[in-house]
Amino acid sequence: RYPELATVCRNPNTLILYPGAEATNLEEMAVMSSSPSVMIIIDGTWSQAKDIFYKNSLFRLPKQVQLKPSISSQYVIRTQPTNTCLSTLECAAVALSIMENNKSIQETILHPLQALCSFQLQHGAQIHHSKEHLLKNGLYDKPMPKNKRKLRRMELLVNNVKI
Repeated sequence: RYPELATVCRNPNTLILYPGAEATNLEEMAVMSSSPSVMIIIDGTWSQAKDIFYKNSLFRLPKQVQLKPSISSQYVIRTQPTNTCLSTLECAAVALSIMENNKSIQETILHPLQALCSFQLQHGAQIHHSKEHLLKNGLYDKPMPKNKRKLRRMELLVNNVKI
């Protein structure tokens, strides 16, 4: 149904930024590769991105890469699942700065996000800690899920197990 996407996905220089057991660290890929690459970045909530990735077989064609979880999200007005989960914009900024070997790209792209968060916080927004942080510190104020799979995922968050 999407011939342009199929062409991009079949290109040997195409990468897809999506974490998982099959993914290679992007920093390692950037060091090994000298040829220009195309990168697909899925935009959506965590569950939407997961559905998009798994329901579209074309996304299994490109080399799967992921970011090393070394920075915390600057998108503090939104709750993330874990402390190292990044927004799509942050992922794109980090990935582009790695691929171009230029740290200033990341800073330039993230400056508007920092300004947005700062403005929102000055006008009544609250800092949102990750679900992982809330669970570990006994601050999670929502009812625990009844679904065993969701409950198990929350237990893994608390115990620092990568999910």
